[in-house]
Amino acid sequence: MAKKFLSDRIIKLAKIKRRKIGISILWTDRVILDSLKKSKRIAEVIIYGKKLSGFKNVPGKDLSVGVQMIRDFKAGKIDQLVRGQVDDLSMVEEAKKLYDINPKLRRIDIGLVQTSLGQEFFMTGASNPDLQTLKEKIYFSAEAAKWIKNVFKVAPKIAVMATCRPGSVGRDPVMTKTYEEAEATVKHLKSLGYYAENVNIEIERAVKFANLVIPARGTIGNQIFRAIAYLSHGKILACPTYFPGKLIYEDDSRNEKDWYPHILFAAALANMKK
Repeated sequence: MAKKFLSDRIIKLAKIKRRKIGISILWTDRVILDSLKKSKRIAEVIIYGKKLSGFKNVPGKDLSVGVQMIRDFKAGKIDQLVRGQVDDLSMVEEAKKLYDINPKLRRIDIGLVQTSLGQEFFMTGASNPDLQTLKEKIYFSAEAAKWIKNVFKVAPKIAVMATCRPGSVGRDPVMTKTYEEAEATVKHLKSLGYYAENVNIEIERAVKFANLVIPARGTIGNQIFRAIAYLSHGKILACPTYFPGKLIYEDDSRNEKDWYPHILFAAALANMKK
């Protein structure tokens, strides 16, 4: 299990240099405002959307806000960004145009979560359309593992999940398929030199050793992500959208209220540039 090494690494990177971080905010409450004010300790926070006293503001509405923010990032007006409360699809489409990314290329989402018990691990494939095929599982897991190794200087230990235990293989074709995909993904990851295990349905076993968890399907990953963040007093520490070799920026779930971890990680991302 990755203890506090991952979050400690983020804090260390974020403090290297104070950075300009953009975030879209369309509505607020006390928790949101407090988290934004706290974030000013670590970065210069630029608010896109709603005008907030005490911050530099770039006004706009939902779709235009996300588009403007990614354009400003490309132009160097901000050092990094947090998607915040705007629509995800419009930002991704604009990013692909600006950064000359193949429209069909899937982005890699690499969420870093902390459970209520303090367990920290990355999970890729936490968006509903993700991990629908073996090819996607291999692509997502290999790219996420490489990124973790390069950025956090830690050897990836990978838990690949399925929707059934080995004793249930053959009883249901859908569940059997996820188990066979998990076995094939583990085999591929081992061929790349990574430590990997098929933990089937046992995420409780995964967190004992893994710093990267691969859910059976993106829908399941999304539900794990939300359960940790919204139902169990856990935290989302980071959630970058990553197009290998092209672009990375900090993503999130729009229903979150504590924006400090995302702004902290965006600052760390900005300071990862050589």
